[in-house]
Amino acid sequence: MAKLDTLLNFLKSKPNIKITGPHNPDTIIDEVLFLHDNMDLSPNILYLTTKSHNSLLINGDNILVIVNKASEGTLFLQIKTKNSIEEIYRLICEFLFIEYKLYVKKFNIYNSLSACNDINKIINICEGYLNNPIFILDTSYRIIGRSALANAITSSIETYNGKGYLLIDTVNIMREDKCIDNIYSSSTSFFHRSDKSLIFCGIRINNVTVAYICILQENREFVEEDLELTNTLAQTFSIQIQNDNLFISSSGLEEEYYLMDLLNNSINNLNYIEERLKNIDFKLNKNILLVLIPFRQTYKDYRHNFGLKQLIITTKNIFGNCISAYYEENIILMVSKEDDDVFSENIKTRFIEFLNLNNLKAGISLEFQNILETKEFYKQATYTLKLAKHLNTEGFLFYFEDYIEYYLFYIMQNSDNNTEKIKLHTLIHPLINKLIDIDKNNNSVLLQTLMIYLENNRNSNMTAKKLNIHSSTFFYRYHKIEELLKISLSNSDILFKFELSLKILRYKIISNM
Repeated sequence: MAKLDTLLNFLKSKPNIKITGPHNPDTIIDEVLFLHDNMDLSPNILYLTTKSHNSLLINGDNILVIVNKASEGTLFLQIKTKNSIEEIYRLICEFLFIEYKLYVKKFNIYNSLSACNDINKIINICEGYLNNPIFILDTSYRIIGRSALANAITSSIETYNGKGYLLIDTVNIMREDKCIDNIYSSSTSFFHRSDKSLIFCGIRINNVTVAYICILQENREFVEEDLELTNTLAQTFSIQIQNDNLFISSSGLEEEYYLMDLLNNSINNLNYIEERLKNIDFKLNKNILLVLIPFRQTYKDYRHNFGLKQLIITTKNIFGNCISAYYEENIILMVSKEDDDVFSENIKTRFIEFLNLNNLKAGISLEFQNILETKEFYKQATYTLKLAKHLNTEGFLFYFEDYIEYYLFYIMQNSDNNTEKIKLHTLIHPLINKLIDIDKNNNSVLLQTLMIYLENNRNSNMTAKKLNIHSSTFFYRYHKIEELLKISLSNSDILFKFELSLKILRYKIISNM
């Protein structure tokens, strides 16, 4: 069983053979026969003849006319060759036999899904055909399966808590020579040669690369057929991984309950929430933010969707201390750190690379400290993506602090009686809140100094005069604000965000009078 186009390519690879004439490349050929008069033709048989096409009264695109000289304008497929019809017949039979053997191998690999239902047994069936060691790795370079031959290989592998991982040096080499990029971008297997000959193939679920196959050339040299078998193995694993609960831990579902309670405002007792969170591997630190990644899953229960699960695991590895949930077709991550800079430049770089590789987008809320207000900041992350799309903003990563004024406009324009009121204090920039805390703890007036400075169009002399202080005192406070907040007050973007926050503060003070 082979496509006609594949068979013709095989013939064209032979010396002194040229193919001409129209044909349907997708015609499936099961057999080859010599064409005789008054034969009943089958659409899946290739018929060979040496008769001139003018003498043929049969219409069909699976007739191959063997000629010494090709005729122009013929309605039939022609093979121009000096070989006899018997020699062409032999070549085609040889090709079909090879294709049949490949089909049987593929069938056995696919059939292993029901016959074995075990990831390592499936690998060993394929290893029997490839006769080379096979590794299956997830996108964190952890080995999740290996064939019998692969068990004897220890080079480039390190073990932690009984689990095998690629050495960091090996991963760096794979990155440098673009191997990792090829795994994520290629939809089929490919040869990769550096120090050794290798085959790589990504395993995809829902168009997301969740793992990959690595085959080492150890026992025999690779042949082209090995790529076909590796593709089949990747497709088989794509199904098996989704059905195999071996790699689905219950912790993901458990922690989802904690975050879902917060998203739904199910619990309003902070002490109780803190006690509950002690039951999982998550430390509630001073500063929190929410990350939202839209993702449409294929299973109602995400524990059985390996693609979704793998995305969550990868993002958690990037952010470190966080909990996750799948909610309203979004991956939600709550990240908490003691540092003021929860979303550091290093994390940002790694996260953008992850989003780019998987063609995903993410919305980031403002940082906050009151975990009871999680739902409000979830809305921020959600609207960030809506507004970015509405404003045709390009990119993968979007911050709510860049869209606060648009958020107010959008809510005002689209509000109705059922719309929740915005909690204005949740729109105040985290650095302004930090400055408020600094003033409280140190009995300082840095926030007042910043407010007067902005109200006076960033004029230092007018600010000092308004505050009734010496200019040197003003500049001391000015630079103290920069030092404490780790910003530059000459940055117009950050000052605009501060101005909006300070106006919200002023409005809240007035409205509470």
